[in-house]
Amino acid sequence: MLRYKDYCQLIDQVNAGKNINLWGKQNIGKTLTVKNCLLKDINLESVYLNLEYPFSVDHLFNVIPISFSFYYQQDWQNIISELSDGYNRLLVIDNFDRLHFVSNTFSHDLFRLQQLAQLENFSLLLISRMPLEYFHFPDFANYFEKLELNETNTWTFGQ
Repeated sequence: MLRYKDYCQLIDQVNAGKNINLWGKQNIGKTLTVKNCLLKDINLESVYLNLEYPFSVDHLFNVIPISFSFYYQQDWQNIISELSDGYNRLLVIDNFDRLHFVSNTFSHDLFRLQQLAQLENFSLLLISRMPLEYFHFPDFANYFEKLELNETNTWTFGQ
């Protein structure tokens, strides 16, 4: 679990429309922090998607508009326009590193995610085991604030 000071900073950044890359080693509490705490402590329309198997990455960009109640939108540019209107929203993509490994259309997928990251009233929170720079797309990483979960900024609970 993320310590209070860092957790408050995360909430402030998400509420301000910042894009966050939340990363850290496996089993440090990234998903727990987001699913069990952050999504309950913010007042944004939020969607949580997990790219862990058996989720099909091929359907990711069909699921995003449906999750935000744009059921009949087919054109990605119209979806971007709809998401840019109104109040702040948050899209969480957990296990983001899986997108890089399983997507046949990775460069196109990355471009569409970059369009979301550029929206002013839309926060994109990517959860991964490594920072975005390790995936060799630094231009995309420039749209994100990094927050590493490690032993210095998390509470660990014994079993």
